[in-house]
Amino acid sequence: MDQKPLHILFLCSWYPNPESITNGIFIRRHAQALALKHDVTVLFVKSTNSESESYSEKVEGNLKEILFFYPKSKFHVPIIGGFFNFLRFKTQYEKQIDALQPTFDVIHLNTIFPAAIPALYALKKNPKALFFITEHWSGYYPEDASYRGFVLKHYTQKIVAKAKTVFVISDKLKKAMEGSRLLGHYKLINNVVDTTIFKPKAFHQNVSKTLKILHVSSLVDREKNITGIIKIAEKLKQQQVDFTLTIIGENVNEKNRHQALAYQKLNTTDVKFVGYKPANEIAEYMNESDVFLLFSHYEGMPVVLLEAMSCGLPVITTQVGQANKIVKSGMGVVLDSDNIDDCVEKLSQFNRAQFLNADIMHQEIKELYSYESVCSALTKSYTSN
Repeated sequence: MDQKPLHILFLCSWYPNPESITNGIFIRRHAQALALKHDVTVLFVKSTNSESESYSEKVEGNLKEILFFYPKSKFHVPIIGGFFNFLRFKTQYEKQIDALQPTFDVIHLNTIFPAAIPALYALKKNPKALFFITEHWSGYYPEDASYRGFVLKHYTQKIVAKAKTVFVISDKLKKAMEGSRLLGHYKLINNVVDTTIFKPKAFHQNVSKTLKILHVSSLVDREKNITGIIKIAEKLKQQQVDFTLTIIGENVNEKNRHQALAYQKLNTTDVKFVGYKPANEIAEYMNESDVFLLFSHYEGMPVVLLEAMSCGLPVITTQVGQANKIVKSGMGVVLDSDNIDDCVEKLSQFNRAQFLNADIMHQEIKELYSYESVCSALTKSYTSN
């Protein structure tokens, strides 16, 4: 017997929006996955520097996305401004929840803070709804250590205690949250890969002797370690390895700094910063590359690794987050440490023939990380006793 479609409310702390089109893209993909079988309403409320409010509503199949933006507080005194911003956020989010007429079967909070505040209100209005959380934030990790402050901890502890399940995207995140005394029922959930976009290019074969290395990220150095990647490129050049490094990502301040560092010892034929690219173009870059490099200090479940392998592109990554579990044998290399010389050695000796066929790699990713697979996993959790 087919599962009756559920009516699900997604409350989001992060979500793609005009100010940041990649912010929380993995949350949107979870919503799109669930919309294959269920009615999903996404609500995202955020303050902006605009002088006026703006509201947008988009319906695509079973997915309704409501985005509401309102002006930030004008108070220049930090404590007063922060207090008024807090009140305005709470009021505006509750106002949008009040405008939602239906009763929801499931309320799903995505990234706990600050949307935990309106989530408590939504639960009062829907007392029979099942409540779930998905957390993506790295602030609980010791190397990040952003989980601090009375308000943040108060609302996080309160909301986690109410959840039937807290989905996390890595075992490390679970341990970090438990270590912060956030006790609950935790469960690993996979991120989504659009396997219709990230797939091997038919009949492609790179006959060039130049090793084409690709990196895609937000370029935030304290997490993604772009400085380390540039040092790797410098050592490859010193060893006279024939290579090119392409870096995709847009973060103006970070990118300018990285470019300045790179071009002290390298040139534009060695390293190319190509800025933001949409998913279909990233897939093209992946299909034209030999190896994907991720040298991060910390991660959860890196979607870019999954997307690369879905294109049949082998990966080399540091041992971060779920890397050990998502990079299966024959699909890449998980380094024992973030030692630059070890990575340089693996790249200088890289041989595509030592890895799985591209179509096999794609099928492996599709079985676990496609929209259909993640929809099935979340539905099973929603409906289990």
